Amino acid sequence: MKEHLFLIGGSGFIGKNLVRCLHEQYAISVYDKFIDKEYFSHYPDVKTNLIELDKEKIAEDVESPDYIINLASIVTAERELSLFDSMIASNLKVMLNLYVRFKDDSRLKLFIQFGSSEEYGNEGSPFVETMREEPNSPYALVKQLTTNTAMMLHRNYGFPIMVVRPGNLFGPLQGGKKFIPYVIESLKQNAPLDVTPCEQKRDFIYVDDFAWAIGELLKNHEKAIGQIVNVSSGESVSLKQIIEHCKQRIGSKSEIKYGAIPYRENEVMNLCCSINKFKIMTAANINFNMFENLDKLVGGGKLELFLSPAIISSLKIAA
Repeated sequence: MKEHLFLIGGSGFIGKNLVRCLHEQYAISVYDKFIDKEYFSHYPDVKTNLIELDKEKIAEDVESPDYIINLASIVTAERELSLFDSMIASNLKVMLNLYVRFKDDSRLKLFIQFGSSEEYGNEGSPFVETMREEPNSPYALVKQLTTNTAMMLHRNYGFPIMVVRPGNLFGPLQGGKKFIPYVIESLKQNAPLDVTPCEQKRDFIYVDDFAWAIGELLKNHEKAIGQIVNVSSGESVSLKQIIEHCKQRIGSKSEIKYGAIPYRENEVMNLCCSINKFKIMTAANINFNMFENLDKLVGGGKLELFLSPAIISSLKIAA
């Protein structure tokens, strides 16, 4: 019998890719305030549940999970202080509601709470989990508050929780306003790109590699409890490198207007996360190739990027 995995906020970019990559290993239930019915129709073994988790509670008679991954969050680069209320509701309040619901559940082996590499702030790259955080945006500050609360729940009450701090995720199904999809689509249309000088570096990780890493943490759940762990590539590349690589691969004639947009105030110029702790905890053999995976998206748009091998085979047979 498969172990049971709850994906909270699982109908977004990361959740849908976790379903794609992990549904054959786990019995998955998705909980979200919006359910992409078309996408999940390709995964009939995945149970979907429409729920507003900052206001509602998962029913008491629902089968207990072995694992919970909490992805629920508002993600934004905006720095308006007015965002605090909505961010606290979508991050801290959701996590606390889940804690109250599952704190006495003896079956639960691991609760993975999503933090953010932005919690670290500007200085000290590569970032190590033991560093003092210096968040410089409402989003990062609320993530740090939620991380600290998660660690308190473990220390004080023995709740089997950990925090994952992802690198910059990219891959199939990502929204078109995000950096890599925006760059690729603009270059394919030979459209001009208005960008910053793009010397800032980011630690990108492909969603398939990320899903594999999450699977490794689930396998090593006893070591993961009570830990904060970076899950990234461990290397940073400049945004300019990404643009020029994609432009060359596509053969685009787009004009790249570097410097047309100024850097944000307190821009992080090198966001790179150490993954030594993840390596030690899982004893995993890491082989992440950012540009190889980027090439998959440059030539992407194929159904194979989105569906499981079993579904692809059935479609080919039907054809």
